[in-house]
Amino acid sequence: MPSRGQAAIRGAKQQPGCAAERGERDDRAGGHANAPDPARGLRGEIGPGTMPAYRFCRTDDIALLTEALNVCYVVHFPDQDPLSSGDFKREIRELNVWSSSCMVVSADRGPIGVVTCAKRERETLIHRIGVHPDSLRQGHARHLLESLSQKFAVLGPARMVAEVPDDLPTVRGLFEAVGYQAEQRFADFTLSKPLAPSAATGGVSPASLDDLLRYEALDPSVSRSWERALETLQNRKDQIRGLAIASDTRVEACALFRDLPRYGRREIVGLGGTIQRGDGGADAGILLEIVVRVACQAGSLAVTIPRVSSEEISWDRLESMGFQRERTYTRYVGVPDSNTQ
Repeated sequence: MPSRGQAAIRGAKQQPGCAAERGERDDRAGGHANAPDPARGLRGEIGPGTMPAYRFCRTDDIALLTEALNVCYVVHFPDQDPLSSGDFKREIRELNVWSSSCMVVSADRGPIGVVTCAKRERETLIHRIGVHPDSLRQGHARHLLESLSQKFAVLGPARMVAEVPDDLPTVRGLFEAVGYQAEQRFADFTLSKPLAPSAATGGVSPASLDDLLRYEALDPSVSRSWERALETLQNRKDQIRGLAIASDTRVEACALFRDLPRYGRREIVGLGGTIQRGDGGADAGILLEIVVRVACQAGSLAVTIPRVSSEEISWDRLESMGFQRERTYTRYVGVPDSNTQ
């Protein structure tokens, strides 16, 4: 999907477009709420003229992929900064983008279409997909998705996902047209005003990601967006700090966050504890709220919780605390089909 994006497409309302999401860019799968739709009309037939060339990329194609993303994806979002090769390399490190799982469509004038993918053991994320403004409505996006499906049917992984902003209906229609089905929903939350810390903060202490993983505070069965997946957190652990309330035997509640001063915000990137395992009793939600309130003491930085599922924390609880729900996303899931037509 054409970031602040990313289904394969990325973007959050205030965060630059599925963008280096980051490292310190943030292109959250999908584009901006009021931006042109990068995939609009892409389910048509490929028109006459010079036959475009479709090809999978190699590790030495980073410059080509960066150029293609800028002219076919970023171009649809005027308020998003152009991507650099450094941004793309950061996404390789942090999000597990694989050049060999990306494709570029080229014509005489240069790139006219692109899709980039991040790949892990169990699934592949369609991170961004876009088509040059002069080549819309010619079927390029659909052909890219079908080519990916054929490749992953042979090489795996068997599960392909895209996190598509709900305000881009044409992009959703594109994925539905090639057989993807809606699954989990995610939402961006922003703290609308400073949040007072709870009076009961004495039990909150610093905790590293390694400590929280060691004590199984982050339930791996909880549905998390790609940005919040445990693999992403591990890739970014040098950027992340944590807070926790712990008893003698377990972590009762925890929060992980990273500061992005360049963008003026703190992102709460992980939440966990007994509330997710269902064995924390009536106080589990209260303890998690206490930790979140401490994590929200960010000085001049705005506090956001990007792409969080209601399994990780109740959306109603966040709204009752003063968070405002912003953009929502639907995760689409497809199983590769070697017979895709």
